[in-house]
Amino acid sequence: MPAQSPLETVRRDVEEIWNGDDLDAIDDLVSDDFVYRNPMVEEDVRGPDEYRWLVENFRGAVPDFEMTVEEMIADGDTVATRFRTTGTHEKELLGVEPTGNEIDVTGMIFDHVEDGRITERRVNDDAFGFMRQLGLIDQQPF
Repeated sequence: MPAQSPLETVRRDVEEIWNGDDLDAIDDLVSDDFVYRNPMVEEDVRGPDEYRWLVENFRGAVPDFEMTVEEMIADGDTVATRFRTTGTHEKELLGVEPTGNEIDVTGMIFDHVEDGRITERRVNDDAFGFMRQLGLIDQQPF
């Protein structure tokens, strides 16, 4: 049986871990030296255990969390994903008490995959829009 492609690995991460809440899939899809980088998260997330913690916290705070892949492109071991996430902020998230607000955030992810496992993830999403939707900043027009 042929090994899965980097694109298939990343798609499984979205579908099984983030949308399916299957934390056991982390062991199959994330390398031991995995690094997750996102400007909204103060420190890099390292390894499968910290990634599990991150997913648990986001999915716990936004139980109806849903990530939609809008576009996915692979070039060698690099996968670029344009996504949209939606849900309801029901528990503390990143130090923000629950607001009950609906969130709808777009962004991009760049993953590096080796031997069927994600080794590095860089996320860049609409932090300004996210903070505005949570009521942390004014919604003044420009």
